Amino acid sequence: MMNGLPRIHYQPRSGASYEAPIDLLVPALMRMRNCKDSLQMLVLLDMLPEMLLPALALTASQKNYPAVAVRTILKYCGPVYLDRTLGKERARNLRARYADREVISGL
Repeated sequence: MMNGLPRIHYQPRSGASYEAPIDLLVPALMRMRNCKDSLQMLVLLDMLPEMLLPALALTASQKNYPAVAVRTILKYCGPVYLDRTLGKERARNLRARYADREVISGL
């Protein structure tokens, strides 16, 4: 009787399930704009809630913010935490855009 109906398979979500509240994100972005080095950025990251950090990195990468600040957030969060909060696709794109630079010394 049900031979003609297609079977529906469950597919888990691969995207982010948490979005940062805008009333926390905007002041953090304003403070982040003043950070000129990684030390200032680490001090700011210690003051912010951890669930805000991936959204902060994603938003800052879409705007004109210092690259050192976004790289510091990516190192602080780690790849696994970014995958869980942003989704694998967004986290991979973010890590590829702000990849660590290798120091090459010539002899």
